[in-house]
Amino acid sequence: MKANRGEDRRNPVRLRTVTTLFDAHSHLSDAGPPHADHPRVLCGTCEADWEAVLAHAAADGRAIPMLGLHPWFVETAAPGWAQRLEALLRSHPAGIGECGLDFARQETNRGAQEAALRTQLRLARDLHRPIALHGVRAWGRLVELLREEGAPPTAMVHAFSGSPETARVLQAMGVFLSFSGDLLDPHRSRLREALRAVDARHLLLETDGSADLAHVVAAAADIRGVGADDLAAQTWENGQRCFKERLA
Repeated sequence: MKANRGEDRRNPVRLRTVTTLFDAHSHLSDAGPPHADHPRVLCGTCEADWEAVLAHAAADGRAIPMLGLHPWFVETAAPGWAQRLEALLRSHPAGIGECGLDFARQETNRGAQEAALRTQLRLARDLHRPIALHGVRAWGRLVELLREEGAPPTAMVHAFSGSPETARVLQAMGVFLSFSGDLLDPHRSRLREALRAVDARHLLLETDGSADLAHVVAAAADIRGVGADDLAAQTWENGQRCFKERLA
């Protein structure tokens, strides 16, 4: 999850096999649920939107629901949130997330974020659910917590913005890495280098609720030197392995 940015308003990219698109991370917008004609992972960020995510997924079989407590909302979460989250997860085929660590703000309560992340990592492991992770200026600590707690059966980091070295470390732990519309920025050279460091079977692509997925696929394919349709098919297959097979 990130602050809204302007949409890419260039002409839409046409892929021959549009049905293979898979959006690994999206959100409910203020105006209602996002519109898409392809499978997408729909993440909750706080208790206030968990029921809405579940309702949308129940009405639209293309949406894969995820329920979690985002680091931005840890300090305002009501007591008992973890128990209520577990109850919803036990009664619905949903994954966990968006959750993680965000140390961008100096006043952030890092201890509270870490405790909330540990709770959700344990839920993912105990319930055998996929988990969607958020990381900002906290890559070293995120890796440490994954090592301490043990990576859940299926984990992905959304909107990856770490170094190529961090990408390699996370892949070695079996973590999927998802890249967002930030790839469209030609000045993000380190991000593009990180994309090239990801093994094809660990790669996912996403809108994060604001980018055009076809543009993201085309940009990623160009950076990796592969065909856009081939990359779309690969990330669709990866999305099935990461999410749908675990929630079947």
